[in-house]
Amino acid sequence: MNQDLMHTLEQITGEEQEILDGRTQVRKTLYTAGSDFTIDSRKMLEKGRLIDVRTHTRFIDFPRHKHNYIEIMYMCRGRTTHIINNGDRVTLETGDLLFMNQHCSHEVLPAGKDDIGINFIILPEFFDVAYSMTGRNNVLADFLVNILRQDEERGQYLYFKVS
Repeated sequence: MNQDLMHTLEQITGEEQEILDGRTQVRKTLYTAGSDFTIDSRKMLEKGRLIDVRTHTRFIDFPRHKHNYIEIMYMCRGRTTHIINNGDRVTLETGDLLFMNQHCSHEVLPAGKDDIGINFIILPEFFDVAYSMTGRNNVLADFLVNILRQDEERGQYLYFKVS
């Protein structure tokens, strides 16, 4: 990965500095206004945007939560461990990808200074055009169609171990 980009990604964020200074829990008001811990796209995306990218918060257990959007996590360096839907334990290593639909719940165990993950925050409507470009018999396209068009609220995820 480009060293200049990696240098930018490894910078300590304001939220991470609070944690390093002694904050022991994630400040949920940064992520949601609701009483349950569903991370709200309105807090994470500028109005009118369908997609955004941010680094994963390190140094603290990120408690079990859901999103009202699709999350893709890419590990740039190091590793993170996710506990998905209260049971499946998935450890992402450098180069790995994790796709989670908006019904998936997960916890992320504390990441260290050198564990750099990127979260892609994507509203379902972002994929409207992508359907026609993916072709048939494509596991990713099938996953996206299923998670975006299903009526039931079933947490699904795809894990690509490429490390």
